[in-house]
Amino acid sequence: MDQDAGTSGRQPSGRTPTAVKAVEAGADGVDGVTDGGAPAGGGLAPLPYDGVGSVAVGTVLWLIALIVMIAMVGTLRHDGHLWWLATAACGFGLGLVGLFIVIRRRDRIRRGERSSAN
Repeated sequence: MDQDAGTSGRQPSGRTPTAVKAVEAGADGVDGVTDGGAPAGGGLAPLPYDGVGSVAVGTVLWLIALIVMIAMVGTLRHDGHLWWLATAACGFGLGLVGLFIVIRRRDRIRRGERSSAN
């Protein structure tokens, strides 16, 4: 018989095995990290990589695919694959939106680093 919380009616203790190991090792709250893995103070630390390069490369690849599809629109229509053109257009458009978002994020992170350094 399965002994998880759903079948036995018990409530989970709320402490994960990782949290229990951290407490047993005396690492609870050391170096500004709580047992949940988040920085002390409740906020999440930003990732060290801003993602602008990855999103830019993906957007350029979608643009190349869109240009190739436009050149082959007659063949795509004949074969019933005209939706590929729409997919490439959506990929390029969403890539532009994503590029806007990650550039803004990168700029905010840089402004935060500059203001904390002063």
